[in-house]
Amino acid sequence: MKKIIFSLLFTTILNAQGLFQIQLDISRFSGDKDNAFVEIYYSFDVSKLSYVKTGNELRSDAIITFICKRSSDDSVVASEQWRAPFTLNDSTLLTETRIYTDLISLFLKDDLYRITFKINDGTDFNKSDSVQFIYDVTTLSNKKVSLSDLELATTITSSTDNKNRFYKNSFEVKPNPSKIYGTHLPVIFYYVESYNLNLFPNSQYTTKTSIKNAFGKEVQFQEKLKRNIYNSSVDVGLLKINSLRTGAYQLIFEINDSLKNNIASTYKKFFVYNSNVSLVDSASTDTRSMLATEYATFTEDELNREFEIAKYVAVKNETDQFKKIKNTEPKINFLIDFWAKRDLDLSTPENEFKINYFQRVEKVNATYKTGFKEGWKTDRGRVWIVYGEPDEIERHNNEVDSKPYEIWFYNSLQGGVRFFFGDRTGFSDYILLHSTHRDEMHDENWMKYIQSQ
Repeated sequence: MKKIIFSLLFTTILNAQGLFQIQLDISRFSGDKDNAFVEIYYSFDVSKLSYVKTGNELRSDAIITFICKRSSDDSVVASEQWRAPFTLNDSTLLTETRIYTDLISLFLKDDLYRITFKINDGTDFNKSDSVQFIYDVTTLSNKKVSLSDLELATTITSSTDNKNRFYKNSFEVKPNPSKIYGTHLPVIFYYVESYNLNLFPNSQYTTKTSIKNAFGKEVQFQEKLKRNIYNSSVDVGLLKINSLRTGAYQLIFEINDSLKNNIASTYKKFFVYNSNVSLVDSASTDTRSMLATEYATFTEDELNREFEIAKYVAVKNETDQFKKIKNTEPKINFLIDFWAKRDLDLSTPENEFKINYFQRVEKVNATYKTGFKEGWKTDRGRVWIVYGEPDEIERHNNEVDSKPYEIWFYNSLQGGVRFFFGDRTGFSDYILLHSTHRDEMHDENWMKYIQSQ
């Protein structure tokens, strides 16, 4: 059994998904000449596990599986599975969220990786949850001043216990994989490493730590004057965020020379939930302001991905227009207008249409993912997103003379319509073969595509 030293945070995780509310974050540090040193921080809610009474205690365990594969050829570069036991002496603790936090560390070469993290209930095997993501590893250059990724933490304290899993460079750094702060965590702690400082032209330099809001406005900053004594350096610090409004922010750490010229910088997104601070300025309560807040920290790739997912409700001229847009700011403006004009209730700051749309995306991603294809890219996923949950699904998985197929019924659409999906490939990727909906494909001979040979 793997020995585990852990931190339990009694807090509500606002944006965690799935049964166990899995949260992941990742930071890259300098490794050796061929590899980056990568830490993956994870947390999940242990109160959702099944507990068995043993004597005066309640006991459970989670089976944790970690797999790292090269995205190009699906080869496994790291794989580990272990059992994490949990014990309670008071059943009332099961009524509140109890977050277990830990980390996994490994050396990785420059490459694109697919990382899978899975939780199985050791008592009830029907309860499981998993998260998968792509991570692009680039080793840090040794030919210029460079910075590690920022690690966001719940606490950072001085320590001499180098056997502690959270120990690094004389500090105990307890990570915050959710990257959520606010009412429950009014202080954001950060850890960052600087490298190749001997290449710096001056004996002194300045570090600046700042927070920018969703509109790119700097709302807090700290500066420190440092002497260039060693080739590498560790910076830890904290900023109070109890006065910040609810929303998305960036924490930015940078090294500047004496003339304020930027030498190196790194940043990480985080979210603030402050229930005691008004959500937005009184003059900025419309849908567009809310959307601007959301998109301000998006990269161009993230904006492209959002519109790609939204294409099912886009009209042709919108698709053509978006393809012609270059750079982040005009794409943000386009998406703000795109969703704002679909807002169902202008009396509320939330965009109910957009919220509902992405709830459907989340549902089909969890239900209809096949191989490396996300659920929203499948035919069943598209139909669910566009038309909602069907009134009835008729499944034919074990027919003697045909491959598996499904018939979806929507009784309130156009007086009642049906969608016919077939698993033509045998890999559970059900293709739309025919529909009675007037705007969908028609093929009365759809059965020929799934007949057994």
